[in-house]
Amino acid sequence: MSANLISIEALRTFRASLIQFIEDASSALQSMGMELQKSNEWIEHDRPQYWTIQTRRAFDLVSQTRTAYETCRMRTVAGHRPSCLEEKQAYNAAQRRVRTCQEQMEHVKRWANKLQHETDEFRGRFARLQMMLETELPKAVTRLDRLATILESYAEMDGPPPKSDKS
Repeated sequence: MSANLISIEALRTFRASLIQFIEDASSALQSMGMELQKSNEWIEHDRPQYWTIQTRRAFDLVSQTRTAYETCRMRTVAGHRPSCLEEKQAYNAAQRRVRTCQEQMEHVKRWANKLQHETDEFRGRFARLQMMLETELPKAVTRLDRLATILESYAEMDGPPPKSDKS
């Protein structure tokens, strides 16, 4: 295998660029890891806790509105029962809120499972890239440095060594 190297300086510049790439890529991977951790924390801990509290509040509201609706239905005004339309609407709205909260809890569970799967996939790829950034590319940087040093030594020679006249 051969290379058409025109400039040793270009080799040094490429080496410097490779070092910068390693630093930038490592930083990006670290940022992605932190963002992934934040996302996992949010979906696995924050959201379930939030929807559990909301579900509890929704059940409390159902209890309150049911009591208000039943109280209204038991009243009589001048021998007539009131329609209790507002109380019934509030009770129905509270029941819908409970269903919404329960649906959200199911969504959170489903998304937590999906996120866990995707996180595992990402970490597998992440580990391979990180290993390359930590081992393979630094080796390449070392080889480039060594190659540039050898080429510089070769270029500093006065000329080709004399040929021997052994025929």
